[in-house]
Amino acid sequence: MKNLYKRKWLNIILLIILAFCMLSITGFSQEKKIIIKLGHHHNVGSIVDQTAHKLSEIVKEKSNGNVEIDIYPGAQLGQEKEACEGVLMGTLQMTIVSAAFFDTTVKGFGVDILPYMYKDIDQANMVFNESSVGKELEKRFLEKGGRILGWFPLGSREMIFVDKDIKRFEELEGLKMRSPENEIWIGMFRALGTRPAPITWGECYTALKTGVVDGMEAPLSDVQGMNFYEVVKYCLLTHHMMNQMIMVVNEKFYQGLPEDIQKIIIEAGRETAGYTVQLVHEVNKEILGWLTEKGMKFNEVSEEDSVKFRETLIPMIDEWAKANDCVDLIEDIRTLTK
Repeated sequence: MKNLYKRKWLNIILLIILAFCMLSITGFSQEKKIIIKLGHHHNVGSIVDQTAHKLSEIVKEKSNGNVEIDIYPGAQLGQEKEACEGVLMGTLQMTIVSAAFFDTTVKGFGVDILPYMYKDIDQANMVFNESSVGKELEKRFLEKGGRILGWFPLGSREMIFVDKDIKRFEELEGLKMRSPENEIWIGMFRALGTRPAPITWGECYTALKTGVVDGMEAPLSDVQGMNFYEVVKYCLLTHHMMNQMIMVVNEKFYQGLPEDIQKIIIEAGRETAGYTVQLVHEVNKEILGWLTEKGMKFNEVSEEDSVKFRETLIPMIDEWAKANDCVDLIEDIRTLTK
C-alpha cells in the first residue's frame, strides 16, 4: 500500500515537472496570438516588401509563432504620407517608410536625403545605424509617438527620363521632374533649374507613361521593382542621395506588448536592417545589367558636374539645417563623412 501511495505521488510530481518544462520550452504563456499589421506602399517583391517579410519571419521564429506580422503591400493601408501619419497617431501599428517624410513632424528628419552628403550606402548606414546621429534622431522620433526599429538604404538615387538622353546637369533645365511632397527634393530640383511636380509614389508610373512629367529620380531597385523601366529609356547615374527607409512601430502599441515580445521586436528590427543592407548590395550589383538588357541606356555624371552641383547646394543645406534645428547634426555628419 505504501509503495502504491509513493508511486501515486511520484507520478503527480513528474506530471508537475513535465508541465513546468513545457512552459519553459515555449518561453511564453499560452495567451492569444498577437497579430501586428504592417502596411507599406511598395510593390510585392520589392526590397521594402522583402524587408517586411524578413522582419515578420524573424519575429515569428523568435516568438515560437506567438507573434505574427501581417503585411499589406502596395499602399493597401494608405500611401506613404498616410502611413507616416498613421503610425504616429496609432491608426497603423507598423510601417516601413522614407525617414524624410517625417521632416515636418520631427526636427532633424530629412538629413538622410540631403544631396551629396554621403559617399555611398555604407557610409550612410554607418551614420544612421552606428553613430550618435541615428540615436539622436531615434530619441526625437520617440517623443513624437513612434519607435524606430532599424534604418536601411535602398541604394543611391539616380535621375531617369522618359525620352531624353541627358548627360549633364545643365541639360535638366526646364524639364518637369516628379518630386516627392518634400521641401528638400523640391529645393534640389529648383536648384537644378527644373520644374518639380509633387506626385505621390503610387501615381509615378502613370505620370511617366502619360507624359505628365519628363522624368524623376529613384533608386535603381525601384526602377525595377515599380516597373519604371517599361516607361523610361534613359538614366543619368548621379548618386545624389542615399535616403534611408525606416521600420517603425507605434510607441503606444509597442508599450502595450509583453516585455519579452518588445525585446523580440527590437532584436528583429536590428537583424532585419543588417539583412537588408546586404540585400541592397547584392541587388545593386545585378540590377544595372538587368535594366540594360531591358533597353535602358545609362550615362555616368562627371566628377566635375558632381562637384559643381554639390557646391551649388551648400547654401540650401545650411539654410535647411537652421530652419529645422539640426545645425549640430549636419556638423556631426560632415565630421563623420570626411
